[in-house]
Amino acid sequence: MHPTPDLELMLRDIDRYVGADGWEQPPRLFALVMQDGNMTTVEQAWESNGEDLLADLARIAWPDDVAGAAVSTLRVLEPDHDVRITVGALRDQTHATALRYRAHDYDDEVAVAAGVVPLLERAVYDTLR
Repeated sequence: MHPTPDLELMLRDIDRYVGADGWEQPPRLFALVMQDGNMTTVEQAWESNGEDLLADLARIAWPDDVAGAAVSTLRVLEPDHDVRITVGALRDQTHATALRYRAHDYDDEVAVAAGVVPLLERAVYDTLR
């Protein structure tokens, strides 16, 4: 499944927004809401240190007027190989992940695809159910 153009754009925008604050930060949570016919992001206050991100997400339940959700978090794959993972999901079960590697920290090198981190994609979608 390919992400919709709207979801891909939202994930790229969230990635840039989060990236403006640097690499060393806790996970960040966003509601995707319709506003004047356009989908927009609203960052949420959230206390997660990222140690058990799936459990932290399992405690979230969005109201029906939230069209989707996204989370952005830093993962260290191996020494000196940090990656920012931004996962989004919509109520229609569309989901995708944006990946930005610290070593390739350029907007045009952010990859977006579905099924990259399926457990996290599912956990974000489950917050909408």
